[in-house]
Order: sequence, then structure tokens, then C-alpha cells
Amino acid sequence: MRWSCLCAAVFLLGAFGVANWCGAQTVALSTPVDSSSTRPATQKRSSPRSVMLRSLAMPGWGQYYNRQYLKAALAFGAEAGLVVTSIYWSQQANKTNDQDSRLIYIDYRNQARWWLLATVLFSMLDAYVDASLSDFDESPDLSLAPPGNRPAGVMLTIKIGL
Repeated sequence: MRWSCLCAAVFLLGAFGVANWCGAQTVALSTPVDSSSTRPATQKRSSPRSVMLRSLAMPGWGQYYNRQYLKAALAFGAEAGLVVTSIYWSQQANKTNDQDSRLIYIDYRNQARWWLLATVLFSMLDAYVDASLSDFDESPDLSLAPPGNRPAGVMLTIKIGL
């Protein structure tokens, strides 16, 4: 009963508190010089801090907000699995009467909790980095040519007579 109340409280806090406090903002981007770019002039950009807090509030929410649906499912599955594992080993430690088995179960529980902490921190970092790089230019044009119709440069022609 206590776990269900705690999970409901965390969900409500994440769904209502963080969503209202950390909204997305609209940023006007300058018109690109290259007309082959497909990026719109205005796009919705979220602040990396708000996405990181979303990932902390509910597993996978930051990745889902960044439109990384597979990562969101993996983050949610990993965190949920580690919580269930921790609860399982804690219950096993409480059931047993043997002191050696109890210490082993407590060690397994603590390992699951450390892995959970590492997974949460990694998920937060991943959501932050994805949000920070959301407006990164991924255009395929990697040339160093100046904009315009005529390429600038020097041409060298070598004729070899055989």
C-alpha cells in the first residue's frame, strides 16, 4: 500500500508540478543563408534543465519529450526493473531468519539501488544533452565553399605527356 501511494505521489508531482514549472519556450531562429536547409524559421525548443527535471520526475519522460521514444522505453524499463528488483531483495531479506542469507539479500538490494541511481543520473544526462543539441545543424553540406553561385579557389592543371 505504501509503495502505490508513493508511486502515485511521484507521478502527480512529475505530471503537474514540473510540467507547469518547466514549460517549453518558442525561440525564433534566423533565416538560414543556405536555401537547401529544411529547418523551419521558428521551432519549439525546450530548455535542457526542464527536460532533465522531467527525466528525474518520471522515468523516460525527458527522452519522450525529446522525441527519443526508444530511449524513453529503455529508460522506463530499466528504472522500473531496478525498483522491482530492489523491492524483491528487500522482501527476501525480511523473510529469512538466517543471518548470512539476510546479509547477502541486503547486499543484492543495495546493488540494485546503486544501479538505479546510476541509471537515473545517466537518463537525466542523456535528456539534457539531447535537449541541448536539439537545434544543432545536421545539414549534409560539409564543404568550406563560400555561399554563392561561383566557387572561389585556385585551379591547378598538370599535363603529362607520354
